[in-house]
Amino acid sequence: MNQKSLIHIPAIVAIILLLLTFLDWPYGYYTFLRIIVTGIAIYYAYYLYAVANQLNFWFWGLIAIAILFNPIFPIYLRDKTIWGIIDVIAAIFFISLIIKFKKK
Repeated sequence: MNQKSLIHIPAIVAIILLLLTFLDWPYGYYTFLRIIVTGIAIYYAYYLYAVANQLNFWFWGLIAIAILFNPIFPIYLRDKTIWGIIDVIAAIFFISLIIKFKKK
């Protein structure tokens, strides 16, 4: 594996975990999901800020995902369907991020 393919692994993990939310899981899985997705979003946001020196749409999208999924001050939504939509949107965002990194 080269370094370029390693940068995709956290995003792939986030995508898989986000799409697995459509199965029936205990509450602990969703807490685990929050921790992992927040960490991955912060990792990529840091990369865009410190390494790539970019404060663009991708950076702010990652910040929004980190805030939305953060486990310290969780955002609770009454309807699980809304979280399902948010999970799919976040997964699509990470897929788009992989495509963006592949182009560079």
